Amino acid sequence: MNEPTGKWYRVGGSILLAANTFVLFLVCFSNSIVLPPWLQVVGRMHPLLLHFPIVILLLAALIAFIRPRDPALQKWKHVAIRVLLLTGALLTAFTVIMGIFLSKEAGYDEAGLQWHKWGGVILLWLVSALYVLTRRQLEDQWWMKGGMLLVTLLLLVTGHLGADITHGANFVLAPVTPQQPKLVPLEKAEVYTDLVQPILEEKCMGCHNAGKAKGGLVLEHPAQLLKGGKNGKAIVAGHPDQSLIYARLLLPPDDKKHMPPAGKPQLNEKETALLYHWIKSGASFNLKAIALPMDDSLRMAAASLLQAPASEPVYDFAPADEKLVQQLNNNYRVIYPIAQHAAPLVVNCYNKDQFNSKTIEELLPLKKQIIEMHLQKMPVEDKDLKLLASFKELRVLNLNFTNIKGQTLAELASLPKLERLSLSGTPVTLAALQALKSAKALKELYLWNSGLAAGDFEKLQKQLPQTAIVKGFIEDGSHPLKLNQPILASTDLVFKDKMQVCLRHPVKGVAIHYTLDGTAPDTVNSPVLKDSVEISRNTVVRAVATKNGWYASDPVQFAFSRTTYIPDSVVLITTPDGSYAGSGALTLNDKQRGGAEQGNGKWLGYYKDPLAALLIYKTPVPVSQVCVGILSNVNGYIFPPSKIEIYGGQDPKHLKLLKKVIPAPGKKDDPSMSMDVKCDFPATNVSCLKVVLTGLEKIPDWHPGKGGRGWVFADELMIN
Repeated sequence: MNEPTGKWYRVGGSILLAANTFVLFLVCFSNSIVLPPWLQVVGRMHPLLLHFPIVILLLAALIAFIRPRDPALQKWKHVAIRVLLLTGALLTAFTVIMGIFLSKEAGYDEAGLQWHKWGGVILLWLVSALYVLTRRQLEDQWWMKGGMLLVTLLLLVTGHLGADITHGANFVLAPVTPQQPKLVPLEKAEVYTDLVQPILEEKCMGCHNAGKAKGGLVLEHPAQLLKGGKNGKAIVAGHPDQSLIYARLLLPPDDKKHMPPAGKPQLNEKETALLYHWIKSGASFNLKAIALPMDDSLRMAAASLLQAPASEPVYDFAPADEKLVQQLNNNYRVIYPIAQHAAPLVVNCYNKDQFNSKTIEELLPLKKQIIEMHLQKMPVEDKDLKLLASFKELRVLNLNFTNIKGQTLAELASLPKLERLSLSGTPVTLAALQALKSAKALKELYLWNSGLAAGDFEKLQKQLPQTAIVKGFIEDGSHPLKLNQPILASTDLVFKDKMQVCLRHPVKGVAIHYTLDGTAPDTVNSPVLKDSVEISRNTVVRAVATKNGWYASDPVQFAFSRTTYIPDSVVLITTPDGSYAGSGALTLNDKQRGGAEQGNGKWLGYYKDPLAALLIYKTPVPVSQVCVGILSNVNGYIFPPSKIEIYGGQDPKHLKLLKKVIPAPGKKDDPSMSMDVKCDFPATNVSCLKVVLTGLEKIPDWHPGKGGRGWVFADELMIN
């Protein structure tokens, strides 16, 4: 290797001296410096450049510990170290300068940033000093090797601090840091602490932590989560579509606003569903999962995440004779395998008038294959339990609302593999249930609405510590009950000519008060819905459920829209973007409305192209109005169309413009809401209509996405 010329060293050394002087100036006067935008661009190249000095300096450190015997190789070693140190020092200087520029941007934790910055500065000065010392060819001295070791150590420490700032705490060592899995049973789990927070820590806090608050958003504590960032509220309780933390999950992966960013671990379906239902339920930070009703969506989402993947059970018995299984099947007793071609069998019985002990006895030839038996609401007696104890492979036995009193429960305790026993709705007592102490495999025991008093459950749980006692809700007078909202019997919200609106309530004896004029319903002035009410025009039905001894439900509102001419077919000319494909063209003609939530699968969403659709009629119809259902959610980057154009004619090739409407633009504080835009024009006979919705081409300056394109959403087209 030829020795570089002295001029090369002089030029490089002069640049290095100037760079060190500039770094010293930046360190001393950093707080007083204001960077122009072009220097901010230079600063953002810091992550790009920093890899080069790391490789070069590590290579120099490695060569320093090589001891060649040949004098020629010794000279080569001296030249290589000197060139690598000068090059590494220059690149380190430029990297430090860019890093200081980048540190002027907001969103970084000062403590972590200062340690990282000073680590880089000290590394620069150390490398510069070592380069100066190489003039004397002292590479083999112990202190030179010690300096190289210190360079390596500083590279590791400074790089680790930088990774923590960029990717979150302990990013580098996380894979080798032992972590105890947090196993929390559903009965003890808090929705935020045990479910939501771990998701945020794994998928979001790499960019939204105290050390790197991207967009000014930190997600480490509830107060920070509620505060939001510079782009708006991360969480709007009750409104997932207005909550940026959820709305940006639904953006297409290639959208620059999609979170987590491309290349980062994404939320799976279960995690996304949990986040949605948690926000929808009010985003409580101290809600226990067990406090939610059994059929609550949030509780079910929580249970799906808390349930550890179970290992596949091993069944060591042969399949039953298929002809025998077919022979024992009838209209009141159904026997089927748990999976296709699987040996284990499940039994379900129906019609209590056709059930007796013989119904069970006839199944004895299959006792080695039956693992589940569902006898709920059948007249099973205590004397039948001895017969059921013959089915030694039983894992699940459902005796809910049977005639069991518990006198012979000891028979079931002898079942060696029984894991789940349901006795809800039976008059079993605490004394009778004590016979289950010897049921070693029993994991779940369902006893809601049984003969047990409130205090009995605690006593039973102590006696059966290995079994989860499911008691359901017990009304002790300290929990006032509130009615849930009335339910719409039909899902159709768009009708032709006339419609019977039918509301129902699951609780017997509930009165449903309603209004048709948009006013709030009450028990004094609003009529009671007898069965249904007829409507023949666009109508907003508001209703509330009431019953003596209960709190009235929250009001519920349904908006019904009338359409006269339903097209024979609808064709989408342009393709929806991202995951907002709804049900394809049927979305515009399925009598379903999307409501105020963008991610419910009832909307067509367009970002790159306008929404363009053709409505085809086999017979010409006189059209004078097209009403377009749209969504406005400015926090979710969804704006009213910049224009709506209606074309009509006898076929797709001969269309003329019938109407052009420019809807009111979205405003900064607009809530998320669906709305209808009416496009009226002189009556025209058409066989084909073309509807074009053009999205907002430039988002206003008051929006965090200023200058970008806006989304346009549509859910239904209503004619006349």
